[in-house]
Amino acid sequence: MKPQTIKINIENPCHENWDNMLQEEKGKFCNACQKTVVDFSKMTNEQIINFLNHTNERVCGRIAKHQHNTPISNYVPNKTPFFNKYVAGFLMALGFYSPSNSQTLKAPTESHKMVGEIALKPAVPSDKKLTINGRVIDNKTKKVIQNALVSIAGSDITTTTDKHGNYTLSIPARLQNASLELIISCLGYEDFSVNGIDYEKTSLNIVSKLNMEIEQEHIKGDMMIMGKIAPSKEK
Repeated sequence: MKPQTIKINIENPCHENWDNMLQEEKGKFCNACQKTVVDFSKMTNEQIINFLNHTNERVCGRIAKHQHNTPISNYVPNKTPFFNKYVAGFLMALGFYSPSNSQTLKAPTESHKMVGEIALKPAVPSDKKLTINGRVIDNKTKKVIQNALVSIAGSDITTTTDKHGNYTLSIPARLQNASLELIISCLGYEDFSVNGIDYEKTSLNIVSKLNMEIEQEHIKGDMMIMGKIAPSKEK
């Protein structure tokens, strides 16, 4: 089979109870929408792409959340010829293939699965760059915040704001998906996160307003210990 990379997208997740659906060969039958729900969460990448290539109908499916809006490739390298090893290394560098996810991983818990009508989206080009230019300010004083830590959740990509509160962060294609999350933290301030980032663009400008941490209330005064404390035993 020709190597192929796709993305699975469910725009409107269904909230019908999976356990109440009737068991079928490919998944389960939903009485609410009178459709067969194909269970893709237990398929390998190759099985998913092969199934979708051989159907012309709209498919209602069940997927794990880590499969949603994430590049899925059916490329499986032959371990012996040198040429195939070279191709595998090339695809790994592009982010289209990883030995760890070439087969379906251990089934996620039910809370990490989605059900709905499947739509295919083109994978993010491996050389696509997303640059985020941002500014971090104090929400109350409107003054810029220096040395705030800016990072991408679940990655080692970090930077800090300069003396003007500005920063620039370059996001590689492998992290450009619907779950892309920007985290901003600074001593004395509450952590701030930015979700719903339009990863299909090439550049974004974001202004983040941080709130000061609320100081916890303290009680001061003479201390009185309630209860009897047993005396220590001398050796």
